[in-house]
Amino acid sequence: MRNFAVSIAIGFMAIVMSIGPAQADHYVGACSVELNSVHAAIAGATFYGATGETNRSLMLAKLEAANAKIALLKYSDAIDKLDDISAKATELVNAAKPKLSSESGTVINTAVSSAIGCVGGL
Repeated sequence: MRNFAVSIAIGFMAIVMSIGPAQADHYVGACSVELNSVHAAIAGATFYGATGETNRSLMLAKLEAANAKIALLKYSDAIDKLDDISAKATELVNAAKPKLSSESGTVINTAVSSAIGCVGGL
């Protein structure tokens, strides 16, 4: 009986390992691929200074708001929220003492641009 349990455990581990890491697909529905890309860009961004995590949280909150507006079919409001994210990223990169790496700003703005294109097509 013990060998059977060990065999089951090994088989289960092999299945789990073959699946790979879980996807970080936070958003579902319209423009979910693009919104998840923005989320990943913000989550993976390099923020500087004491307010770095606050800035990240605020940008993610704007993304949540954009998603909520999409669900309500308020596409222009969603685009406004996405524009806010892009503007904040640019502001943080261009600050006298940058609060966001230039590379991260580019990745965020590129992802936001793609999301705006998607939402604009709805």
